[in-house]
Amino acid sequence: MPSKPPSLRSDKNFSLDTAGVLLTNSRPMSSLSNPYAPPAAEILHLPQNPLQLWAILSKAWKIFMVRFWVVAAVVMIIWIPCELWSSHMDNFVFAEDDFRKSFKFEQFLDNFFGIISTAGVIFIALQFSSGFSVGFGQALGAGLRSWHRMWWTRFLTNLVLILSFILLLAPFIYLYPRLCLVESVVVNEQISGVAAMKRSFELTRGRYWLFFRLMFVLSVLLGIPSFLLVMLPEFIPTIDHWLVDAAIYVVCDVIAAYGVIALYCSYEASTLKQEAAP
Repeated sequence: MPSKPPSLRSDKNFSLDTAGVLLTNSRPMSSLSNPYAPPAAEILHLPQNPLQLWAILSKAWKIFMVRFWVVAAVVMIIWIPCELWSSHMDNFVFAEDDFRKSFKFEQFLDNFFGIISTAGVIFIALQFSSGFSVGFGQALGAGLRSWHRMWWTRFLTNLVLILSFILLLAPFIYLYPRLCLVESVVVNEQISGVAAMKRSFELTRGRYWLFFRLMFVLSVLLGIPSFLLVMLPEFIPTIDHWLVDAAIYVVCDVIAAYGVIALYCSYEASTLKQEAAP
């Protein structure tokens, strides 16, 4: 297993020049453990403004496509049993119109098991951006090691968002984009809870509308194909079976991994921008 690269926050072996170019110093980060690292003088070109919405989405798409099979494997190893369990409960345990129990059970699965695949996907994106290629076992192991930090951070974040939504909608609309980087912070900086939430606020300061637009665009990009897939059994009654439902939701979970990668890319861009600030 390759050695773990330094986090973006702590690494001092790179800087951004005024043209938005990542410059490596005399001992680039990857050369310490990667024999195929580029020469020290090589320049890695980044978008002029890595915090542009299109730059974030484009980089996320590249990572998603290049590492698709590893991402899909990490998602499926967690979500295939979860979706089978959920679909079985919906069809044989819960009442047909009991959406409340179905939703709560799905949230339980996501908050206790889904966070493993989320952390694994973030780890894949982190390593890809650092010049490392990780396999299925390494990504899954990273997800498992991050479980306790992910769970505690997810619990606190959801608690704050739910309370803000119940009390008044406006605080929820403000807090949701400001807290969207917490899970990328957890995996990369290995902090959790309130510290991760504060770090997300720090990285999104002065960029609220960028992250608001990012969350909106991701909701549309991921929501439309997922909705069409979920509605397939309604249009094709012959495939209306609980196993087919489970398979459809697993595909939706793989699609949702693109959103996880996009949020990581926005975290990375915010961190680099912060490091480059005078």
